[in-house]
Amino acid sequence: MKNFMSFSKRALIFSSLLFSVALISAQTTWTVNNNPNVSADFTDLQAAINDVSVMNGDILYVQHSPTSYGGNIDLSKSLTIIGRSHADVGYTTTIGTLRVTGGADGSTVKGCRINSISAVGSGSTIDGLSFYDNSIGSFDLNNNHDFTNTTIKGNIFTNNLTIRSVMSNVTITNNIFLGGSNTFYEVDTVFYSYNVIGFNGNFTLSNYDTDNSQQLNISNCIFVSNSAADRTIILNANNTNIVQVDNCVTYNYGSGSHVFETDTYITINGNVQENTNPNFTSVDTGNSQSIAGTGSNYDPLNDDLTLQDGAGLFGSEGLYEGYNFINLGLPTGYPSVKILSHDPTIAKNGNLSVTIEAKTN
Repeated sequence: MKNFMSFSKRALIFSSLLFSVALISAQTTWTVNNNPNVSADFTDLQAAINDVSVMNGDILYVQHSPTSYGGNIDLSKSLTIIGRSHADVGYTTTIGTLRVTGGADGSTVKGCRINSISAVGSGSTIDGLSFYDNSIGSFDLNNNHDFTNTTIKGNIFTNNLTIRSVMSNVTITNNIFLGGSNTFYEVDTVFYSYNVIGFNGNFTLSNYDTDNSQQLNISNCIFVSNSAADRTIILNANNTNIVQVDNCVTYNYGSGSHVFETDTYITINGNVQENTNPNFTSVDTGNSQSIAGTGSNYDPLNDDLTLQDGAGLFGSEGLYEGYNFINLGLPTGYPSVKILSHDPTIAKNGNLSVTIEAKTN
């Protein structure tokens, strides 16, 4: 019996290795580039997604371009879409509207500037969506689909975030929110932490739930504004659903205050620090393009949102969980190459001198 068990274990391991190799070999990388006179597999992003040769699990490298990759892009396969960056000047990958539909399970989108994200179609449970290191305008996943195991990390949101559908295991971390509201429905397993919210009006976090029993937990977040008026973080739960705030900081760079709404359905734990400077490494209150300025903006070329420990403020590791914001939206874990300088002219058959910078986040 022992010999049989040992043989079976080896066979199982060998079979698993074969399966892993099959998955790796089946994955294909494609390039998409809409710049003129450049060789690539595709010049159109939607055409690449629709092409029968592009299979679930494939990777699309969408090159930087001054021209947007389409108005409406429908994501209907399990793909990884990797842009060059969302804010590195001259190296930006831009998408108009990215529309998620059935079949997009397991897809990842990173390093892109996306005007809006929405959902089309109906009747599916879409599992395993991931959005990393993007600049996103509006984000609204409607209630025609259910969404499970969704990750939203390291993005900059310039408008509102809304997830209207039934959600399960949704992680929203290390993002910068510049719009006026985040709205969630069915929030039982939403993890909302380590985010920076910079908005000069009254920011609203809404928790809607059909059975009036689910709690929205907000932890390790920084809320800042720059206003002469008093500002409030509105925790909208229809007076029934519960909102709990833990380990957060609020601060108004102007003369007004910045505090959380209070009510019987809201729990503000004692470790919350209101009207406390978070001590970002470098922000400019006089610059309207700074998150500390008066315009509800964030300029990654000027602001450094890493944290300095200061009197009365818990350590930066506790607020960010060791995460470093990637200022220009370079996709995490992927190398990037940038030409810093080159000879403007060369003689015939001469040597071209080029200085390049290569790095990975």
